[in-house]
Amino acid sequence: MKTWKSISEELNEAKKFKLPSGHKELKRETEKVNGKPVDIVYSQVKGKVAVFVDGRDFTGTEKYKDLKTAEKEFKDIKQIMKNMGEELDISIEEIINEINI
Repeated sequence: MKTWKSISEELNEAKKFKLPSGHKELKRETEKVNGKPVDIVYSQVKGKVAVFVDGRDFTGTEKYKDLKTAEKEFKDIKQIMKNMGEELDISIEEIINEINI
């Protein structure tokens, strides 16, 4: 019989976002936006850095040159997402959709 801890770990791994082929995970963090946890993953592909927010490619064709630059730029984006979620009561899905248009 499995323990609660092992079942919990399996479930957390199952819902974890898997990067597309060719991407190598550099860093993973979680932020709260409007009370909902948002998974942010920085990955390296072909010498550039991509950012995924809840499994969606946030950088598109404009990749960052390195992790430090990506984190610096994304710090402002995270703050904007938090503000929109808290002050305007907008869901993270709506925020991402609006940014990716």
